[in-house]
Amino acid sequence: MRFFDTHFHLDPEDDGAVIIPAARAASVQGLARIGCELADSRQAQKEAESLGMAFSAGVHPHYIDKFDGDLAPFRELYQHPRCVAVGEIGLDFHYHREDDHKQRQIAVFEAFLGLSKENGKPAVIHCRDAFPETLESLRRVLNGQVPFILHCYTGDLSQVRDFLDLGGYISYSGIVTFSSAKALRESLQAVPDDRLLIETDSPWLAPIPFRGRRNSPAYVPHVAARVAAERQISVEALAELTWANACRVFQLPADGGVAAE
Repeated sequence: MRFFDTHFHLDPEDDGAVIIPAARAASVQGLARIGCELADSRQAQKEAESLGMAFSAGVHPHYIDKFDGDLAPFRELYQHPRCVAVGEIGLDFHYHREDDHKQRQIAVFEAFLGLSKENGKPAVIHCRDAFPETLESLRRVLNGQVPFILHCYTGDLSQVRDFLDLGGYISYSGIVTFSSAKALRESLQAVPDDRLLIETDSPWLAPIPFRGRRNSPAYVPHVAARVAAERQISVEALAELTWANACRVFQLPADGGVAAE
């Protein structure tokens, strides 16, 4: 049995040389280290090379005020053989509700969606308190031409269908294990087998029974176990179908392309 953590982060204080072997010891053989701004994306590249995993590059909405608008360095990163996605990008109106900041977020988001379309790499999308606007940008820029991943899904049954209709993959994190996440678990029933992904979004959102602790890719089997229970299939079956989906959307070989260089 093998698992693919399609979305995790490493902070400067995290030791990837410890975290990644621990994940693989827990059967997490596939790993996508997500970049949140240029320096972090470059660091993700270095870690992907040294630890034998995939990475992505983008500008998270929390970092747009630091982004100078230059897409050239990201275009360069997207040519790296281990770079599998454009992201983390998206919209987050939870903290910034000012119209000018929203418009800045949308402009940056759509610029990176354009790079997703240009490179044929899926966008890894953050969406918080911005479901209508995210859908509008996806329709305007991608229009179903390139798949995308709505990561750490937090919406309900009705919202998930809109993203599926646009060609999205839906990724569930440790939130699915929380007692308060009933509506989120109900949304699982709308996701086809071939569009389902799992992740940790570590170091945040540790699943039960680790809630309140620092999260780790090694915990993704706990996410898988709850998703499998909700879908009434075995953990082994859930692991294999989400592995296949991750390899498909990231355009990786069936073995996940995880061997270190």
